[in-house]
Amino acid sequence: MLVTSFNQFMGLLLVALSLSGCIRTPEWTLFYFADATDNTDQRLQHDVIKGYYDTLEQCQAKGSGLVRIQGITVTEQVDFTCGQKCETLDNNQIDCQQLISDKDFLKQL
Repeated sequence: MLVTSFNQFMGLLLVALSLSGCIRTPEWTLFYFADATDNTDQRLQHDVIKGYYDTLEQCQAKGSGLVRIQGITVTEQVDFTCGQKCETLDNNQIDCQQLISDKDFLKQL
């Protein structure tokens, strides 16, 4: 009986430890505006979030890939933005420590 309880405890402990490695906050959030219903309103809203990424490079790669897949030509209009350490405020607005637009990304190429 004691051995069974110990084995169950160890099993639960291993599961908890393995899951704790999977739970972490991503560093970058991709906001993609090209398929939004109103492209003139490019505010950071939950409905334009297309993913969460560990690095800026991953976020930019996904954003530029979405632009290419949709066959959108590069214009003056910003189609995606990567936000660093974004959080939702009490008024449901999204606040990010830093924002980097696709235009900033294209300048690096």
